[in-house]
Amino acid sequence: MKTVRPLLVIGFALIISACGFQLRGFSDIPAWLDSVAVVSQEQNRDMMTILRERLEAWHVPVYVEQNRAHFWLFLGEETIQRQITNVAASTAPRQYQLIYTIRFWLQTREGVMRVPPASISIAKQLTINNDRILGSDEEEARMVHEMQQDAATQILARIGREGMNSAKAAKPPAPRRP
Repeated sequence: MKTVRPLLVIGFALIISACGFQLRGFSDIPAWLDSVAVVSQEQNRDMMTILRERLEAWHVPVYVEQNRAHFWLFLGEETIQRQITNVAASTAPRQYQLIYTIRFWLQTREGVMRVPPASISIAKQLTINNDRILGSDEEEARMVHEMQQDAATQILARIGREGMNSAKAAKPPAPRRP
């Protein structure tokens, strides 16, 4: 029995690694993404900072000047919607669903689109405590920041997927044998 358990653990590890399992939040940045300028049309400074930090963590140079970067990551419209999901007996809202949406695209300096315009939406529930109004505001701000972190992860994952798709498309087909 002592030898069976380690073999099962090793077998399970091989199975999940063979099927392409990746931890959430981990994405591969394509090798062609050698320098980036993060450009915001809406002046989303928080999201720009998060993306800069993430790209620099992947050792991708991030430039403030657009003319120095080979790629431009554009951040478009950013919205936060609050939808009431639960109301107290006093008709005061007790629970909201926060929906954070951001639009983005990636293009080369020459204007060639590498990642077409897309939107990412993140939704989370926020419960309001009428006894702690200030605490609820802080909790909402923290939750919005977490949603921005999640959106940044998804943006980089989308860029990574596009990198994999373009790498597959760039490979020449294998020669056919008669």
